[in-house]
Amino acid sequence: MRKIQFKNIIALFAILFLVASCERDTTQLPIATNYPTTPDVFLDGFSSGLKFDAWGKVTAFDVDYTVNYKGTASMKFEVPNANDPAGNFAGGVFYTSMPRDLSGYDALTFWAKATTITPMNASFGSYPESQAKFVTTFQVGMEVKLTTTWQKFIIPIPDPSKLNKERGMFSYSAGALSDGLGYTIWVDEVKFEKLGTLAHPKILISNASSWPTSSGFVGQTYNTNVVMSVNLPSGVFQEVNVPASYLTFTSSDSNVASVDEAGLVTVKGTGTANITANLGDISTTGKITLTKAVPMAPTPLQPAANVISLFSDAYPNVSIDTPKWDYVTNILNIFPISGNNIMSFSKFSYLPITFANMDASAMTHLHFDIYVVAPQITNQPVKLVLKDAVGGEKSITNSAGITTGSWKSLDIPLSNFGLSQKSALQFLIIAADPQSPKMTDLYLDNVYFYKN
Repeated sequence: MRKIQFKNIIALFAILFLVASCERDTTQLPIATNYPTTPDVFLDGFSSGLKFDAWGKVTAFDVDYTVNYKGTASMKFEVPNANDPAGNFAGGVFYTSMPRDLSGYDALTFWAKATTITPMNASFGSYPESQAKFVTTFQVGMEVKLTTTWQKFIIPIPDPSKLNKERGMFSYSAGALSDGLGYTIWVDEVKFEKLGTLAHPKILISNASSWPTSSGFVGQTYNTNVVMSVNLPSGVFQEVNVPASYLTFTSSDSNVASVDEAGLVTVKGTGTANITANLGDISTTGKITLTKAVPMAPTPLQPAANVISLFSDAYPNVSIDTPKWDYVTNILNIFPISGNNIMSFSKFSYLPITFANMDASAMTHLHFDIYVVAPQITNQPVKLVLKDAVGGEKSITNSAGITTGSWKSLDIPLSNFGLSQKSALQFLIIAADPQSPKMTDLYLDNVYFYKN
């Protein structure tokens, strides 16, 4: 008996020694990256590991076991009335705790209907990483047009290989109707699919037409807004915006314009550069041509204590508005160049700048810098209108000597306007002299009143 027990003890030690000798340092082992490929989001219930965060009215979401497209249940979203104190729209995001590998699919699909004809925004690729951070790196979405009957909707995936560890499964948002009334939406059969029938994919830099074709600022930046279109099984071409994370960008001449991985184009000098965006083996190109580099406006020299600034990065600005009054046709953009904001106008008619009863009693002059891009003009005057709350509206035509292609700094004595007092100024208008050729494209900077 002792002999048998001794043998057993020896065998036990042999096993323990064998196990110990097989142990190794696991800190250097590669981390497993095989994520689940589960395509389902919601069929008759939620897929494993799915979480939900609500936006707007948090009680707007429920599972409906009486209305469905297929199976036994659907998701129901109650869009509240516009004046609902608990929230005036319904929305939310479905995401997973563990990433999924969705690279084997080419679209997110779902069925939906509503109690009325209404739009709804739907997307995939976004999720809350923490309370303070919302990830949208690979978010793709579109506005769908819901009716009172079930329809299938397809959101194409621009490049499925990018979604090999995705957590954002489905997001939606919808607001009240134009009359302020709410309604109900049902969504069912939400899943990722490999359709294999999305045909003729194309991409386009949709805003390339707004890039400079003649003059512009060195240092000015432009976004690349890329749109993808595919032919759906129904024969309809569906467009979706493609985030920069799906794309590869290149510039044909980085001395003229560079482009970073986020698709931000920066003008570097004169010449022509083609900015190319590639989505896999699909490409599109936008062009920047800079024949004349516009210099920065002159640096203001007045002490800040002597200035009331309407628009300038050299001084603190008062609150202003540039309203669209009758006959205002301006397309106004404000863009930064090396930390300095500039007003850019196309289709310029006249610029009203309004402010709340400004006390300019101590001010003696109005200043602004103007650069005309088009048309070609020489020594052209400019019309100015200034209004106070007491003396009414006064206009003057100043022999400014504005010439296309160079900055003109104007310093106009406020006494020229003949206002009864300057204690409650209300608006300033800058316009072309009606007797002269019309300025259509121009830049404006450093608009302020000052004391000489």
